[in-house]
Amino acid sequence: MPCSVVFRSAALLVAALSLIQAVKIEVHGKDNKTCIYAILSVNFTVIYEGNGTMENATFRLPDSLSTNGSTCGGNNSAPLLNMGFGTGHSLSLNFSRTDGKFSGDVLTFTYNTSDAKLFPGAKNQSVKHVAVNSLMESVPLNTIYTCRSVKAIASEPVVMVFWHVGIQAFVENGTISKNESFCKADVSTTVAPITTQTTSTVVPIPTKPSPDLPAVGNYTIKNGSDPCLLANMGLQLNITNTDNQTRVININSNSTASGHCGDKHSVLLLEDTDATIQFHFFVEQAKFFLKEVKVSIRLLVNGSTTTFNCSNGNLKYWQAFVGSSYMCRNEQQLVVTDQLAINTFNVWVQPFEIKNGTFSRAEECSLDDDSILIPIIVGAALAGLIVIVVIAYVIGRRRSYAGYQTL
Repeated sequence: MPCSVVFRSAALLVAALSLIQAVKIEVHGKDNKTCIYAILSVNFTVIYEGNGTMENATFRLPDSLSTNGSTCGGNNSAPLLNMGFGTGHSLSLNFSRTDGKFSGDVLTFTYNTSDAKLFPGAKNQSVKHVAVNSLMESVPLNTIYTCRSVKAIASEPVVMVFWHVGIQAFVENGTISKNESFCKADVSTTVAPITTQTTSTVVPIPTKPSPDLPAVGNYTIKNGSDPCLLANMGLQLNITNTDNQTRVININSNSTASGHCGDKHSVLLLEDTDATIQFHFFVEQAKFFLKEVKVSIRLLVNGSTTTFNCSNGNLKYWQAFVGSSYMCRNEQQLVVTDQLAINTFNVWVQPFEIKNGTFSRAEECSLDDDSILIPIIVGAALAGLIVIVVIAYVIGRRRSYAGYQTL
């Protein structure tokens, strides 16, 4: 799958809006005045069972949405934003208010696997629901909550990635506020006001020509209280962007880890202020392997802030038998696309069958296997010995010819 770059500079506003696919929604009350306002971009990844294999459906929140089921709220009901689309799919968020502030509480994603367009070959065709706590922080009334940063929520078997978000509930007199409250992830960035046509400027990511090696992060995903996925690794992105320049970027070892585990597939989602990386592991013929990688990161290209999105779902890295772990101490390069490669350092990963909360016996990569060097060294030594013998033989022959005279 080719990589994409989303521009967010003011000069490229028209192109930016079409590429970002930010969706604007307004809920109106009985007086036809706006009571809930939202603008956001969402990417969904859903794992579902196909014909004998686990399949991966990826799609975005479309421009065409229905607000049926939404409500402004009242004395006995809370405001609810419901965004319906396609054949029985919806994303909803309910709100509450207290002490002069409002917040989003529960985020519910409903999807219908009988939709053959999004879920081709689905074995169990039914309507499913995933409800999670909203990532939205409390903000004062008469204020827009904004979050430009990429934020991800993983709840088996769904991963939702949000960016370019602006939300206001309890809108007063139908007028969208000009006051903004930025999410924590945006605090370190400079963000322009959010409107129906939104731009932003972020501090450029440092791109030293030769950065230091990345620190190793330790990540754990739990199923209840028990670890179900363990991963230790240092990550470094090699990005060749549309400006034909290669950027080498270290991923923060303190990135937030989330995801989910299953019998045949597991997902590790690493999220930092400017980057999100998703690793998708599959099981096939008693072996697990890394099948899919998705990367989203904000960059500065030719003076414009961009979002670089890249993915490939046809990989086969880090193979090991289920019940064991995979280890590679040496540097590896995982080629995702012609625009993205990931350098990995000190990898130790086990996405299935964790026992006692620790890594199982490790299957080491060929780069770490010193036993491979033994036949190479022996062969080289034998070749050197043969060369020495041949040279000695040639020299001896020459000397023997020199010692005889013709009579």
